[in-house]
Amino acid sequence: MGTQPPDAGTRPLALRLRLWRNRMIAKPGFRRWIARLPLLRAIGNAKANTLFRLTGGFIFSQVLLAGVRLGLYRALEKEALTTACLSDRLALPEERIRLLLRANAALGLVIEIRPDLWVLDDGGVILAADRGLDAMVRHHAMLYRDLIDPDQLLRTGAAQTELRQYWAYVREMGADGPKPAEVEGYSALMRDSQAMMADCLLASHDFARYRVLLDVGGGDGAFLAAAADVHPGLELHLFDLPAVAQRAARHLDALGLGARTHVHGGDFSRDPVPGDAECVTLIRVLCDHDDSRVETILANLHRSLRPGTTLVIAEAMDGSSDGARLSAAYFGIYFLAMGSGRCRSAREIAGFLAATGFQSIRILATPNPLIASIVTARR
Repeated sequence: MGTQPPDAGTRPLALRLRLWRNRMIAKPGFRRWIARLPLLRAIGNAKANTLFRLTGGFIFSQVLLAGVRLGLYRALEKEALTTACLSDRLALPEERIRLLLRANAALGLVIEIRPDLWVLDDGGVILAADRGLDAMVRHHAMLYRDLIDPDQLLRTGAAQTELRQYWAYVREMGADGPKPAEVEGYSALMRDSQAMMADCLLASHDFARYRVLLDVGGGDGAFLAAAADVHPGLELHLFDLPAVAQRAARHLDALGLGARTHVHGGDFSRDPVPGDAECVTLIRVLCDHDDSRVETILANLHRSLRPGTTLVIAEAMDGSSDGARLSAAYFGIYFLAMGSGRCRSAREIAGFLAATGFQSIRILATPNPLIASIVTARR
């Protein structure tokens, strides 16, 4: 019964109107009629452009990847350059660099301010300045290889994908966790891509009220370093897998934060987590794990933390805003290729928190839902 479409007579009016609309749009004659009316033509052209961006999306993503790998955006970071100058700097034939530049201009990344003189547009400025975004664009080459047969991935799941091998902690681990060499690549990527997340979180939650901050699954300590810069009085604690914790200790010490930092190694799904912090953060952690492991992680935290501790969860979450919807669409496929985790709504995360005993659960707005949403709770 559940696999049968609803009977036409029981369909809601909104559904019947949508199906009628779909039948009309599918008719070539109707589309030709729309093209003759200026207002409807503008709407139709906008829809066509959106659809073309989807069908040409892989090419556009490769334009971006080529620009990053060749150093195009860095070359234009501080000055306008001619096509000939860029050809020399990037060691590309002039006709090919012009082809790349025009593709970037169509994507809103560069501007031809006069014939054959190029400067960065807003998107290109961000790409040149943000090392984390640069790293993520490079990382996507791995994701694209895993998505070469997306229908097969949807049918069979991620058994031997590159992403599953890359993110070592999503595979079965021994008692000591992954080896140092297995965490090197992803730890550097997470550190480099943390800046926007840290800005979003620090703008949305007041960490000045705490004396001790513990970042669970804190990687190389990028968020703690950002929090320390804004709140000089914070005592910093980090908990992550032993191989990652070793990296974090070196990184934070190199930043001059060693004297105010305590780094702990362990598995946050089963090992006791230090319970003396007033605030504990989980940043881009729960989304990497399946529901059963999320329950295990939160239950372990609830056992470990003292009453009154504030828990702050920040990650990309599903929601109604355009940014949240885009983020959920992206991460839904990413986590499928990774073989672990999913993009949840804030209400779903609140449900997991309540089920594991946390109280005073709140959902906080952030400046950019594309980057992160926040859920807080009290132990």
